[in-house]
Amino acid sequence: MKFTLPLPKIVDADLAADVEKQAPYASPNVRKLRVAADFTSVEVELEPGADADEVRGKVERFLTTMVSKYRALERKELYRNVRRDAAPYETGVYEELKRRGWVLELGRGQVGLAGPALALSRTLDEACAELGRTRFGAAEAVYPSLIPAEVLGRCGYFSSFPQAVSLVAHLVEDYDLIEEFRQANVGSPQLTIPRAAAIPTPEACLTPAVCYHCYQSLEGRRLTSGHTVTSNGKCFRYESKNITGLDRLWDFTMREVIFVGAEAWVTERRQAAIAAVLEQVAAWDLDCVIETANDPFFPTVHATKTYWQVRSDLKFELRLGVEPGSGGAPRTIACGSFNLHENFFGKTFGITADDGQPAFTGCVGWGLERWVLAAFTQHGFTPARWPEALRGKIFPSDR
Repeated sequence: MKFTLPLPKIVDADLAADVEKQAPYASPNVRKLRVAADFTSVEVELEPGADADEVRGKVERFLTTMVSKYRALERKELYRNVRRDAAPYETGVYEELKRRGWVLELGRGQVGLAGPALALSRTLDEACAELGRTRFGAAEAVYPSLIPAEVLGRCGYFSSFPQAVSLVAHLVEDYDLIEEFRQANVGSPQLTIPRAAAIPTPEACLTPAVCYHCYQSLEGRRLTSGHTVTSNGKCFRYESKNITGLDRLWDFTMREVIFVGAEAWVTERRQAAIAAVLEQVAAWDLDCVIETANDPFFPTVHATKTYWQVRSDLKFELRLGVEPGSGGAPRTIACGSFNLHENFFGKTFGITADDGQPAFTGCVGWGLERWVLAAFTQHGFTPARWPEALRGKIFPSDR
């Protein structure tokens, strides 16, 4: 079943993309939502058996929240790299990676890597870590996958991105409730929770970004100079029906370089990082564009926070070309970001910069699985097409 709804006002392409991305959170019975080509209405496809009137009401409230207060700002393209490889993009890349056993699909939004895909991920990660160490003097750190819920709460994550949170639960320490749970799951391949009271309010979450741990670790510190850390870690953001292939995982790997210090120093570091990453992209011969962007804020705060973020140039995304979408339209995915947070985390964690003011923070992030997808899309599966900077490490037998 489908129905069409008018939009409260005409939207632009950026907001249309955000509306489509956020639509699964309007109702579990929304199978798909598409904005019309003229940006004046949406078509909503429902899951079988859904109550159309109930879904319609939720979608109308969602659209009003997302669209009515939105103020468009010009998105800027900062830099572009055009690859030298003249061959067309590969198609069906994810399926081919699975067929070769280089990507192991192990759950919804959960994959393993092996063979050349794993070699590529490790090569890219080490190159990014080396960039952090040699260009920015970054110290290496390793952080846990768990993060205290209280820390995410202080960071405003629950109020800005509640739809993406992955909560970590355990059973309450109660003999009868644990035994009831055990009996309900004897011989069953599916998890059964017989009583909601068996699960207390989670004290931990799966971390959605590496940098939160860094700021937490500096709580109460007064820095004598700029502080730079690089770290690799697993990150977790629930993406509902948007989860697909390597494009959008629930469990993914991030390499970050994190800057904490005075405002001018952090801002300069981010700009220098953009230049350094562009050198990487050129060496790896990848089509890319770096442009202004915004985070996927929940609809009720989307308009205000997006306007603030884009107006202030707080987030730039590095987008790599991947295989075309439906109808052959060119398509890119965000594989990296260059972020400024102003002094929010400095104030939140009481971190003082060497100028005596609350520290400013920024970070550069690489989503490694997406880089793997983009690189195989742009260079294919024939080793000779790959740039020399990567070929011998990804396909060692072809040296």
